[in-house]
Amino acid sequence: MHDFRAGILHLYEKARLYRQILQYYMDQNEYDHVIETCNDHGKKEPNLWILALSYFARKEEDCKDYIAGVLAHIEKKALMPPLMVVQTLAHNSTCTLAVVKDFITRKLKEESEQIAKDQDLIKKYREDTERMKREIEQLKTSAKVFQPTKCHSCTNPIDLPAVHFLCGHSYHQACLEVAESETECPLCVEKNREVLDLIRAQEQTTGLHEDFHTELERKKTDAFSVVADYFGRGVFNKVTLLTDAPGAVRQLPAAVDLPKNIVLTTRTGRGAGGDTHF
Repeated sequence: MHDFRAGILHLYEKARLYRQILQYYMDQNEYDHVIETCNDHGKKEPNLWILALSYFARKEEDCKDYIAGVLAHIEKKALMPPLMVVQTLAHNSTCTLAVVKDFITRKLKEESEQIAKDQDLIKKYREDTERMKREIEQLKTSAKVFQPTKCHSCTNPIDLPAVHFLCGHSYHQACLEVAESETECPLCVEKNREVLDLIRAQEQTTGLHEDFHTELERKKTDAFSVVADYFGRGVFNKVTLLTDAPGAVRQLPAAVDLPKNIVLTTRTGRGAGGDTHF
């Protein structure tokens, strides 16, 4: 088997040792075969493109065309962040800024567009939060005036006996009796349950710090998104659920105990359909 090229590559292929195939061609300095191997097996093992970029970056020869081709695939599959690409190519004295200029420009444009979208969402969420706070304060301090003209179930003119919910929906009592629950607004019950499901999901995920570390190791190239995802699930917060039922206070353990606790209060009032305060 010594230096039996066809046999060695055949065994690697059968064993699905694609990195060894790539390394074999790298050792032989066969640039075209390096690219061909990445094209053939890159879908099964995307890291081959990263290895190929590191390989060409170490070459002091003019490999600009090969580097440009590898970068195109890395960008298409989002295999590496721009900073890591620049750090990898910094080892090549023949690689100029022109090789990565277009790549970096496109990435910066994409990130700028994403930042703009995120800022718009942040603005919207802040406005929604302020509006909800005002509504909650108004419900706490002012009387709610109900002036409905139609039942939100049958759309007929509203008349007594009627049931009014704090969400603003009103029903004939007879219409509400055929609903799934007489204490929750039929139109808002699904949304209320989504909020409660979110709270329960936070209960289940706050102690999953082991899963967090595993996911962080698995997605090293995009660690920030993992941290953001688990932060949104409440892994880094101590969550306390308070309900109107006596003795129903539960404090959940947190993977990391921050100085500031997040308190979720679920309060069910008569005919309110339930409301949640953050």
